[in-house]
Amino acid sequence: MLIDTHCHIHDIDYPFTDDEVIERAHQADVMQMICVGTNEVDSRLALDFASKHDGIFASVGVHPHYAKDGIGNLDDLIDKTNKKLVAIGEIGLDYHYYNSPRQDQIRVLKLQIDIAIKYDLPIIFHVREAYADFWPILDEYLNAGYKIRGVLHSFTDTPQNAEEGLKRGLYIGVNGFSTFTKDAAQQLMFWMLPKDKILFETDAPFLTPVPFRGKVNEPAFVKNIAEFYSVNCKMSVDKIANITTANASTLFKL
Repeated sequence: MLIDTHCHIHDIDYPFTDDEVIERAHQADVMQMICVGTNEVDSRLALDFASKHDGIFASVGVHPHYAKDGIGNLDDLIDKTNKKLVAIGEIGLDYHYYNSPRQDQIRVLKLQIDIAIKYDLPIIFHVREAYADFWPILDEYLNAGYKIRGVLHSFTDTPQNAEEGLKRGLYIGVNGFSTFTKDAAQQLMFWMLPKDKILFETDAPFLTPVPFRGKVNEPAFVKNIAEFYSVNCKMSVDKIANITTANASTLFKL
């Protein structure tokens, strides 16, 4: 069994119906998926989508692109009795586009880390070209004794920052990017990551893996990511599927 730990198939603009995308995922042995919220409204949609389908879970959070609008009533969405709610995310810092000012991003990130700690939920982090600010923020919490569990979603950065994440106990999200990056250092980094610290994800509809470049991404393509990974790591697909499924089940308590 495989798990897509990060997708956006609940989005109202996603071009496939619920039934067809879930059926194709199941045919590819992808039996569980996490729909990830990007703002308050989108998080409500993710929770609603998860409530309607077996094997679908959700996270709630405000993406750094929307940080300028604050977090609204995000706290009201969290019900610890709801077994479909498995994480806070995706949250973090994105200095590539600067859709929200840096200080707003930092403020909203800290507010949401506080919520994750309050409800003892893991965090799905989105960090892009912002690790110089991100590590000190995370270390404030870790040095204060707080337990931060989470994943660096869609990791596309340097081997050095991957190592920094691993040192802090974070998982690394591996998706279609790993199948088409031309950066030799990144390629080697993906294959050398500790297997007990990787999660497979699609980020559907984005970052479609080889050999489906140019098509809309979907959870079924996790299998292609796993196959690509297994070849480069000289490990069977079954073995890497078992390891990454166990990793996801541990982090998100699926």
